[in-house]
Amino acid sequence: MKILVSDQKKTKAYKPYLGIVEYLDFLLKETKKINPTIRNVATIAKIISENKYFKTKSQLNKKLPKAMQYPTFNFILNYLQKTNMIQLNPDGSIVWIYPTSQKLKKRIRKAKPL
Repeated sequence: MKILVSDQKKTKAYKPYLGIVEYLDFLLKETKKINPTIRNVATIAKIISENKYFKTKSQLNKKLPKAMQYPTFNFILNYLQKTNMIQLNPDGSIVWIYPTSQKLKKRIRKAKPL
């Protein structure tokens, strides 16, 4: 993570996407507090991918088949964002951004950068 120094204070500037080492550090640190199951992660990912968009976190939470602790729910959303599957917008909305179509994945791989 980058650390910016301003006015004798150190503040962290979070990068939206992490490298593999930073990502593993994030997982190891955060799963000490919360231990989500792979079933929970898969359930949330499936619901978001099927619906593509949720206006709020509570709207998504209501769609879940069973209740989940809020810290676990937030951890999974952060995990999905860091793995480039969803986008958490400043207005609180959640958007599925991971390409699920094989044609789309192929086109993205072949695309030339601007």
